[in-house]
Amino acid sequence: MLWEIVVSADWRLTAVALAVGAVVVAAALIWNGSRRIWKRMETIETRLSKMQNEVTAILQVQAALITKLNANSKVEIEPRGMAVEITGGDIAGQPMSPPTAPAQPESVKADKSGDA
Repeated sequence: MLWEIVVSADWRLTAVALAVGAVVVAAALIWNGSRRIWKRMETIETRLSKMQNEVTAILQVQAALITKLNANSKVEIEPRGMAVEITGGDIAGQPMSPPTAPAQPESVKADKSGDA
């Protein structure tokens, strides 16, 4: 009778040891996977931050160029006309139609036709 208790306890101990071992292995695999995902997210965040800085620099250069063009041009360039709009279908397009040619005064039209 004592031997039966020892034998049944041995199987119970083995089952508990296997269960604990399985939990430890599962925890190690989950920990490793989450660590890899965390590192990947950090890498992506770093790349996005660098890209955001580059876009900001490009937009600053664009604003400076527009200012310079406005200073040298007779026709004013509106920065809001240069923006790109994202529509519902994620298709980029100009939010405004392109500017038309400026109207010529009557005196210039008369000179070109030879009536003056």
